[in-house]
Amino acid sequence: MTAALPAMTAARALSAGRVHRSMSRRISASIVAMALGAVGCGLPVPSPSPPASEPPTAAPIGTPQPTPAPTGTPAPQGTPGPSLTTGGLTWALGPTESTTVTVPLDYDRPTAGTITLAVVRHRVSNPSQRIGTLFLNPGGPGASGVDMLSRADRLLPPGIADRFDLVSWDPRGVGLSRGLTCPDRATIARAEALDPDPETKAAIAAYAAVFGDVAAQCQAASGDLLPYLSEANTARDMDAIRAAMDETTISYYGWSYGTYLGYLYATMFPTRLRAAVLDGPVDPTLDLQGRDDGQARGFEAAFDQVMALCASATACPFYNGGKPAKAYAELMARLDRQPVAAGTGKLGRGEALTGVITFLYADDPQPLMQALADAQRGNGETLLATAHFYYEQVDLGSYLATSCLDAAHLPTPGAIESAFAKTRVAAPEFAAYVVLADAYGCLAWPVEASPVTVGAPPAGLPPILILASRYDPATPPFMAQPLADALGTGVVLMRDGLGHTTGGSMLTNPCLSDAAAAYLTRLNTPAPGTVCKDPPPTFAP
Repeated sequence: MTAALPAMTAARALSAGRVHRSMSRRISASIVAMALGAVGCGLPVPSPSPPASEPPTAAPIGTPQPTPAPTGTPAPQGTPGPSLTTGGLTWALGPTESTTVTVPLDYDRPTAGTITLAVVRHRVSNPSQRIGTLFLNPGGPGASGVDMLSRADRLLPPGIADRFDLVSWDPRGVGLSRGLTCPDRATIARAEALDPDPETKAAIAAYAAVFGDVAAQCQAASGDLLPYLSEANTARDMDAIRAAMDETTISYYGWSYGTYLGYLYATMFPTRLRAAVLDGPVDPTLDLQGRDDGQARGFEAAFDQVMALCASATACPFYNGGKPAKAYAELMARLDRQPVAAGTGKLGRGEALTGVITFLYADDPQPLMQALADAQRGNGETLLATAHFYYEQVDLGSYLATSCLDAAHLPTPGAIESAFAKTRVAAPEFAAYVVLADAYGCLAWPVEASPVTVGAPPAGLPPILILASRYDPATPPFMAQPLADALGTGVVLMRDGLGHTTGGSMLTNPCLSDAAAAYLTRLNTPAPGTVCKDPPPTFAP
């Protein structure tokens, strides 16, 4: 997500093997389909020099900022292997090339300390066909670009990897770029079990307690780093990597929260951007509560659509006489009263809803309906495994570190409860997990927000392609036009289908993939109002 629970974005999981082995092959395959990229931590690079205690000041939007000269060395690879030096960087060779780029921790005080970023590249096999370099960011915030790159060909239009060198990196505070290691597993387990329909002050206070502990653990583990993990700094890092590679201009493809990074890069460095595809748009004009309210409505709309599809198909595993929504409400009420068996554990309502949220990222409703049917029969293993899988792959500390810096958020518990009550009217099933998690996480966060003000679009931007999906739960389609307007040159293409971002539809929807490929290779934009419809989903009993 781009707000609330951290996103299982286009880069949504590290490995299907980490899902409980007893899950059916069909369910595991669905998780793989949702999780075409990667989220997670790797070994951190060496710590930077002690930073200044003063937080950075965001550079003004619309003016390219001077980039202090970065330095590069090969990324850690164990036994030294062959290497290649290009553009001032030395790359360790392999199926994916790797290097590191060292950048200022605080761009306003470049001598106050540094952080080293892990960078990876996949080069075109035929240089004569090469158009340029395409930078990729999987979103999150908190998702690993290093892990995602090997799966990028399943997310991009077919053939694009043959025309562009693909480059990605672990953003500051993520994975191999001094990734945060907070919170601990016990705290994550408490987050999994939070009441998704809190009716009492005590139930709401549990959110404050859990996310207060997340903030305290992150401050204790990485307090020196937290002030510098804004997405604006990540945009500056991206330009530092571009400069280190000696590229005059770059193209960009960002998913989910990566669309906000694309917005920032475009408006900070407009003359250095050849093209950008922003897939799963985030509205840059909204504060955190505005994003959360929209996202809760997006999840509610996606869930309602999935239930409507099931109600119209007798083959749907959760058909229940054409009343799956009624059966779902009864199932969740039963899980609230009495959790059901789930392997060696128990599935309660909170874990079940986390599992449902995870499945809604996919463009195939069959696995969710099968998991609900299993739980209805007393076997909650798939939903519980999916809930665990979500939290195993999501970097909660990195997510909050960036989210809470990037957007203004609610200042008091009273304001949080009022906003929750308002969102709950429109999105009763998902309001708590979306609004309360973010709001209490950021209320307790030890660093104040430093949001970037959206101003007039800069001159010189190329047309930018924005891909929205009609039933995207995490970045709902009504966020697309505000992003296009903020850029000034944005062109929206709508995918009529389920799931977060275009995901696997790039391989199954020629209307979509042809339009994206035409834009990236020839800078041709689709006609205004273009809609690309996914094949209709099917069910099997």
